[in-house]
Amino acid sequence: MEEPRGIGQGMTQAPDLPVSLLVDPDWLAGNLDRVVLLDASVARIDRPGGVTGFGSGADVFAGKHLPGARLADLFGGFSDADAPLSFTRPSVDVLERSARELGVNRDSVVVVYDRLGGAYAARIWLLFRSVGFDRVRVLNGGLQAWTAAGGAVESGPSAPVALGDFRAGPLREEFVSTEEVARLVAGGGDAMRPLVCGLRPPQFTGEGSDDPRLGHIPGSVNLPFSELLDEEGRLDLNRVETRLKALALPEGSVPVLYCGGGINASGLALALVATGHSEFRVYEASMSGWTLDPSRPVARGKATA
Repeated sequence: MEEPRGIGQGMTQAPDLPVSLLVDPDWLAGNLDRVVLLDASVARIDRPGGVTGFGSGADVFAGKHLPGARLADLFGGFSDADAPLSFTRPSVDVLERSARELGVNRDSVVVVYDRLGGAYAARIWLLFRSVGFDRVRVLNGGLQAWTAAGGAVESGPSAPVALGDFRAGPLREEFVSTEEVARLVAGGGDAMRPLVCGLRPPQFTGEGSDDPRLGHIPGSVNLPFSELLDEEGRLDLNRVETRLKALALPEGSVPVLYCGGGINASGLALALVATGHSEFRVYEASMSGWTLDPSRPVARGKATA
């Protein structure tokens, strides 16, 4: 691994934008002083009944993060604090302001990472993409890959940065609402808009549980985001291609991606685009939003494909 060339505040001209959406620790180490580095970590919270919840990653970030990183808080400026569901997309104005506060400029190259498999980093990537900013890359393998390669870490809050000049463009039409998904289901599904669920198989099938949030939207196929990662927690593009072929989605179809709360769906979107499949939609409310109305159908059992 190369020695880092510097950190954040003395940032020089941005590097050439990597062709791949995924960067490795060596590339990042050689460009650490030329990128805006964002940490998308969240905190795991153990709740009664063995339920795992999530919260702001501020304390996790302060405990350990990559040199020069800044927290992109998915429970702060990178979500809608007034929405009933966690991880709801913020308004374009809030996203623009939050990016500027982290020092993001219109010509920045942004690298984002997390420490839970990459889906949270993918969420930040997707938010930027949704407003037309395609200069975001994801550190494949996140914090684990960085430290395994010998990269240094630091602790404490991030240092203050100058306000950036980032500008958000119009929102791309890459999201669908609960009402749109309900129409798909009521119409018996649409082969050209297949529902693809990124949950793990036990969550997808929902078997053996009374939790109404478990199971899947009728007509869905299962593409677990976790199964697209290698043993080191890195997104494996060969696995992505193999699993996509196994699903046998119709050529030209635009998959509608969802999961429990929009995070693994973001990971699936990253996996698709990283392998050249640029057309997709994300149902970000996912099962959390679908099951708010108990009259909506929830299927259980084996995947339909």
